Amino acid sequence: MKKTDLIEGLSKEFGLDKKTAKRFVDSFFEELTNIILEKGRIELRGFGVFKLRSLRGRFIKNPKTGIEIYVEDRQKIAFKPSSLFKKNEKG
Repeated sequence: MKKTDLIEGLSKEFGLDKKTAKRFVDSFFEELTNIILEKGRIELRGFGVFKLRSLRGRFIKNPKTGIEIYVEDRQKIAFKPSSLFKKNEKG
């Protein structure tokens, strides 16, 4: 699913024009991002947990040239789905 699909679905479900639905989606993701950066974690009951993780810097090697470079410390967002997803898994 793309962001435009989400906007389309919201506009149909709630009878919103696409501009309003887009503003809602943009605001929602902006707020999620701000909370994760500020608090390091956000829990959406019944959906899952987004958590900010720190990765240590390390040396990596370009397989084509063999040159090693150092990648600085960085952060990434990890997602752990709720148990409801596990109950509804197919296959």
